[in-house]
Amino acid sequence: MDNDVNILVQMLESMSGTKWLVIGVLLLILEVVTGTTYILWPAVAALIVGFIVFVLPLGWEMQFFLFFILSAVLLVAGHKFVRPRLQGGEPSDLNDRARSMVGMRVKAIADFETGTGRVQVGDTQWRASIDEGTAKEGQELRVVSVKGTTLQVVPA
Repeated sequence: MDNDVNILVQMLESMSGTKWLVIGVLLLILEVVTGTTYILWPAVAALIVGFIVFVLPLGWEMQFFLFFILSAVLLVAGHKFVRPRLQGGEPSDLNDRARSMVGMRVKAIADFETGTGRVQVGDTQWRASIDEGTAKEGQELRVVSVKGTTLQVVPA
């Protein structure tokens, strides 16, 4: 058992800037594979420690302490500031057909009675409702919103 402890201590004492850079690059590769951004911060911390160890001769205890502190700070800062910006943007309507129809021009295929009727969207008929007025067969309308399977339309 004493021999195993010596091997571990020798490995820790032999940590150099190059080994930290290799660890950082391996963690970056793992981050690219997973895409979580959680592995990114320890990878950056390992790279920073690697560069610091090239400049300052630090003992292995200080190297690991610095790696731990940097990882924790970068993880918290990244989670708070960077991650929300990565997930920002408008939601895509790529797989939401109803949402993609908002603003589209459609034609009434029959007269609307009591504010409801049917419209032609491409090769499909949809139920539609109009809040004010009525629509006649063949009239061009514009989709303003979708509620369930009913298109809310206004005269175009």
